[in-house]
Amino acid sequence: MKKYVYLVLLLFLCGCSRNSVTPTPSANLFTGDFTGCAVGAFVNGMENLSSFQTMIGKNLVVINWYIQWEESFPSADADQVSANGSAPLITWEPSITNAAGTLEAIASGSYETYVRTFFQAAKDWGKPLFLRFGHEMNGNWYAWDGYHNGGSTGPQKYKNAWQYIYNVRQSIGASNVYLVFSVNHENVPTDYWNTIAAYYPGDQYVDWIAVDGYNWGGISWESFDSAFSQAYQTLTALTSKPLMISEFSSDENGGDKAAWITDAFSKIKGSYPRIKLFSWFNINKERDWRVNSSASAEAAYKSALQDAYFLGTI
Repeated sequence: MKKYVYLVLLLFLCGCSRNSVTPTPSANLFTGDFTGCAVGAFVNGMENLSSFQTMIGKNLVVINWYIQWEESFPSADADQVSANGSAPLITWEPSITNAAGTLEAIASGSYETYVRTFFQAAKDWGKPLFLRFGHEMNGNWYAWDGYHNGGSTGPQKYKNAWQYIYNVRQSIGASNVYLVFSVNHENVPTDYWNTIAAYYPGDQYVDWIAVDGYNWGGISWESFDSAFSQAYQTLTALTSKPLMISEFSSDENGGDKAAWITDAFSKIKGSYPRIKLFSWFNINKERDWRVNSSASAEAAYKSALQDAYFLGTI
């Protein structure tokens, strides 16, 4: 009798343990083959992850963070993200110090050892992840954008660098790494050569497409539609690849941030069906982009995410 009771207790405890295991994102997340929109964020440090999720009342399917060129693959942070049941969205910024021609240096293989080591480590990590290389290349504020790499010749140099990155991934066999082509929502400058399509390396080389956009507030207050509609139309006409918003937020000044948030999530659900994932940019930086920049903004954000369309698990 004692043995029987012990066996029942053991099976019960094992069952509880299995039920308490943190779910991991399914393969459908990475192919974009699901209904709804996955919730993600940049939380400004892994130490803020738990409190952010508690604040918004939703688990994060994807967590975005940033690493600089020549930093090693961030295995420890990726482990923490995975332990949360989330997928990494690693933004890989090729800010090469004192490099003459950032994109040409990459495409020529000047950083071959680093790039191969990075992808090998990503492969060895072993779980699926998103890698966002050289984002916002159609702006004029990064070392890898077209403006700083020859102007009219910049888009082709960017494509060459991207295709080089892709080819290294293929040669290493890092099939768990999903490459995200991520543009700014507007072209800066607006010169004829600086268009989203000009930078696109081709469907063969891209797994996801993405767009970043912000309402900077003040006298240039922009609705969600104003910030995203044109880029959305351009990207969805360019390719059928799954689409994410990889950075977005709103300032408080110049309008009603809470109303902006409510409208943004309503539009994502109702008017932007190709958006399969978003990542909120939660930091007090150039503006106070945080969800909790005000009590009303926090309440609006949390309320919007109660809609079952916005997914905390895939």
